[in-house]
Formats: sequence, C-alpha cells, structure tokens
Amino acid sequence: MRKVVLSAAALMFGAIGFAQSTSTVGQEGNDNDASVNQSAGANTSTVTQGVVGDLGYSNVAIITQVGSSTSTVEQFDGRDGENENNKATVTQVGDGHMSLVEQLDDDNIAEVDQNSGDGNDSDVYQIGSSNWTDVDQEGSGNISDVDQSGDAGDIEPNNEAKVLQQGDLNESAVVQDNTLNFADVHQIGTSNIANVEQANINPAGGTENYAEIDQDGMGNDASVVQAGQYAQGSLGLGSYYNESYQTQLGNDNDAVVRQEGSGHLVNQFQDGNNNFADDIQKGSAQTSDVYQLGNNNSSTTYQNGYGHNSDVDQFGNGNISNVIQN
Repeated sequence: MRKVVLSAAALMFGAIGFAQSTSTVGQEGNDNDASVNQSAGANTSTVTQGVVGDLGYSNVAIITQVGSSTSTVEQFDGRDGENENNKATVTQVGDGHMSLVEQLDDDNIAEVDQNSGDGNDSDVYQIGSSNWTDVDQEGSGNISDVDQSGDAGDIEPNNEAKVLQQGDLNESAVVQDNTLNFADVHQIGTSNIANVEQANINPAGGTENYAEIDQDGMGNDASVVQAGQYAQGSLGLGSYYNESYQTQLGNDNDAVVRQEGSGHLVNQFQDGNNNFADDIQKGSAQTSDVYQLGNNNSSTTYQNGYGHNSDVDQFGNGNISNVIQN
C-alpha cells in the first residue's frame, strides 16, 4: 500500500476563516483521510490517526460542527492489508457539545450525531476489530459513554451499540467485551438512566448477548449485567446467548437485570410510576417475564439452575411479588 503523510493544512475544509475556530490534524500511515468543517465560533477539533512505530491504515475521520463545540478523534493500530480501517463520523450542532472517539486496531466504526440542543457529551472507546457504535443525542445535557472491545475474526460487525436519547439530562453507559454482543438504548424524556454491561466483569468475556432498554418519562433507571459465571477455559461457562428487554413508561421506575451463564431471557415491562422490577438468573435457560401496570408495584425474581420459568403480572397499585426457584 502507498504510504501517505498529509499535513493539517491539506486536510481541513472550512476550519480557517471563522473566528476562534481551531482544528489540528496529524496523520501517518496509508490512505488516511480527514474532513473538518466548522462554522460560527469557538469550535475546536483535534484528529490524530496513527503514531510513529504503529501506523494507521485507511483511517477516515469526518467532523462537522456548527456552534461552540469540541470534538477529539484518535485512531491507531491499523493492520496492513485491511480494505477499510477505523472510521469516525461526528456531527455536532449547537453549543457546548463534547465528543471523544478513540479507536484501536482495525475496522471499528463510530457515528456520533449531536445535532440539537446544547451541552451533550458522547464518549466512544473501541478496541479490537469490527466494533460498531451509533450515538444520537437530541436535547440538552445528555451523556453517552460506550466502551467496546473484542475481535470476531472475519465476522462483521462484531459488538454493536446503538444509543438514542431525546430530551434533557439523560445518561447512558454501555460496556461490551468479547464478541457479537448487542446493546440498544432508547430514552425519551428527562433524567433517565440506562446502564448495560455485557461480560465486562468476567475475564472469560461473552458472546452474542443482547440487551434492549426503552424508557419514556422522567427519572427512570434501568440496568442490565450479563456475564459468565466461570472462566471459559476452566468450565466452559462464559456468558452466551442471554437476552434482556426492559421497557419503562412513566416516572421514577426502576428495572434491574443480572444474568450469569447462558441462554437466559428476561422481559420487564412497567407502565406507571415508582414501580420496581429485579431479576437475577444463574445457570442456563431460565426465563422470566414481568408485567406491571399501575403505581408502586414491586417484583423480585431469583432463579438458579436449569430451565426455570417465571411469569409475573401485576395490575393496580402497591402489589408485591417475590419468586425464588432453585
């Protein structure tokens, strides 16, 4: 491949000529490309692709900023022979937005769109191969953090994270390790919180776990942890094929899922205010369905072993359910 080293002056479009706009681009390696387009004032964009001794191949960074926002993209560790290495696209419209994208190894893709409101913050960190992140934040004061690592070989994409936040002061954190995990977070309203951890706490990692969080309202909190019980190398029980679906409509609802092992399924649906659902499943092939309609309802489910099923439906106010199966 042809080695090309381009200066910042050759790569910036529209970054010069606007008051207080600053853009710094440094590239080393093969076939790198960067396009920075800033308008209005006080914009800052820094793009770094490849470092001496560990050059990048075919990196692409596209940043568009309208308003007083900050974007930093760093991409390293391209592998020789790749058709397309890391790619980052950042679009920010408004004031006070911040975006940080850092990608190591090859074929990672990050797309960040913060095109309305003010003061949104997105951090994306991807290491490994063929990880994909799509962050879209509309409103003000929203925060998104995505951290993905792993290499699925020739399979593309590998880990996938999709975050859509519409409203104000919503927060989302997604952490995924190993291969072929999928997380989808959608939050509408104000001050909702979503956390997804798939295989993060276990060194064995995890494969093909799926987590979906959908919240509409104010002050809702949803979290899911899907991780292996034991190291893959010793007992062959990493985290595989777990699924979690959490939907909360209303205000101040709380949903918690923790699954260890493989083949589990949890579906939590809460419509109302101040409802609580907590599911813990260990072993393999457990299923739990929780449906709560009303206010101040509580459901707690614990299942350990193989093949247990639990179905909880509660209507009205102040209902309590506790399920334990071993």
